[in-house]
Amino acid sequence: MPSVPAGETETATSPGRVSPGRVLAALAGVAVATWVLESPVGLGPGLEVVLVAALGSAVAVRFGRAARRVALITLVVIALTGLGWIELINKAQYGTLALTGAPPLVRWCGTTFKPSGVITSNLSSGAGPSYSKILKTPSGYDVFGVALARHRSCGTSVPIFVGLRPARYAAYDPVTSSPVAFAP
Repeated sequence: MPSVPAGETETATSPGRVSPGRVLAALAGVAVATWVLESPVGLGPGLEVVLVAALGSAVAVRFGRAARRVALITLVVIALTGLGWIELINKAQYGTLALTGAPPLVRWCGTTFKPSGVITSNLSSGAGPSYSKILKTPSGYDVFGVALARHRSCGTSVPIFVGLRPARYAAYDPVTSSPVAFAP
């Protein structure tokens, strides 16, 4: 039995055996949290969601008794991968990588919508169609479309609107079918 010199305490040299079960259980919790942020809360793919996923994954790895270095590497890899996916989605769906201003286009359900130049204070008037939030632009603006049962705006020829600020909406008219489209 090794002895510890007087005045010193014994320190653990390794955090213990890594538990894949603990890591997977914690990662499942991170997956649920990011899904809740993206869908029910409505943040969409954004920096906040990537940070939650990256930090949560690093904590999950650490919770599984992995070394701090492994947790840090996990954090960096998940963050960079998440940011890369956001940029790919933004470029394909909104035609821009810019994180400010209204996008030059919006692709939704196989249709490309471009700004018509019309700014309005109401999404619809009178007995017109009912609009609901369908997307969030890279700069954080909400995109509104006509709700048709559970297939929001798919198959309609009405414009969509990008909320620029309270009571200010930019109309986007349908232009063409787009080869790259994201459906809910």
